[in-house]
Amino acid sequence: MTQRLFEEVYNSIRRDLMRGKLKPGDKLPSERDLAEQLGVGRPVVREALRALENSGMLELRKGVSGGAFIRQGDGRAVSRTVNDLVFLGKLSLDQLTEARSYLLDQAVRLACARGTDADFAALDANVERMRVAIEAQAVEASISEIMDFYALLGTAAKNDVLTVIIGSLSEIIAQILLALRPEHLTDLVAMRREVLDKIRQRDADAASAAMAAHMAVLHAYVVQKSGNLHMLDLEPFDSHA
Repeated sequence: MTQRLFEEVYNSIRRDLMRGKLKPGDKLPSERDLAEQLGVGRPVVREALRALENSGMLELRKGVSGGAFIRQGDGRAVSRTVNDLVFLGKLSLDQLTEARSYLLDQAVRLACARGTDADFAALDANVERMRVAIEAQAVEASISEIMDFYALLGTAAKNDVLTVIIGSLSEIIAQILLALRPEHLTDLVAMRREVLDKIRQRDADAASAAMAAHMAVLHAYVVQKSGNLHMLDLEPFDSHA
């Protein structure tokens, strides 16, 4: 299949990244310089840069010190793909929550084995921030802290792949919670504290059981209340913001 010009530029930049010629934080040449180097027009370069930005590879900054910069890696592209597959009907919410529960079980077990006191302190601080946000009825802040817990759990597990995948599977849960705006989130604080207590004790089986009970309650609520996802007033939730 013949590639469109902007796809050739897109793939050229991706190849440079894959071959180590570009690294996170590097600034690309200007649109004009790229156009001259690659023998294409500036509109073609601009379209390729936008596609790379949408894929999560580039950050386009404005201003005097602006330009196109290679991003530090994160799970934005994975999150978007998972969300799209769910809304297109390729993945069901039941399948997503089942996979998420399995991965969280593994993360909890690894955190018991690998987590440090600093990791546990960060998780504890997160749960406290979540409690404060819930008591203040700050729904957006509450859900942000709820989602941050999983990233911190991945840090404690010392497995970046788990962190990215769990975060991607969790984003749609966050979107649903934002749309439903649940009033009763206080039980989550006690559940999170129980999970964290078992992780601190490095009791993998007990921590796993506590997380499974926590996820069963949360997932049952989400699946029951969400109904037809297309009927909810969903907004993208950027866990990387």
